[in-house]
Amino acid sequence: MSLTNYGEDKLLTLFKDAGPYYLALFTVAPGEEGGGAEVSGASYARQQVSFGNPSSGSMATSAAVEFPTATESWGTAVSWGLFDAEEGGNLVWYGAITTPKELLAGDIYRINTGNLTLIMD
Repeated sequence: MSLTNYGEDKLLTLFKDAGPYYLALFTVAPGEEGGGAEVSGASYARQQVSFGNPSSGSMATSAAVEFPTATESWGTAVSWGLFDAEEGGNLVWYGAITTPKELLAGDIYRINTGNLTLIMD
């Protein structure tokens, strides 16, 4: 059974409109049941993320996402997750970071506009 592109776009629109969503970074990847190890440390905080309109079963960020300057080592970011709350909440979407990045004191982790894409499979 499969959704059409129209159906995928419809579901992504419903998802987008149910926000806001907050982007988290992980040093140990989460899975279907959540888990993993979210980055922690001084100055770390999830960042609100916004998405453009879906097309052909995917949608990308509509603005850059920038985390605060790390004031200490945060470890190596290997995965990301979208939560429905700035703190706590539910993990609703997750994925691997293509090129894991060690985040040291003084680093700023930034995702440029359009560089985080949610894809319906």
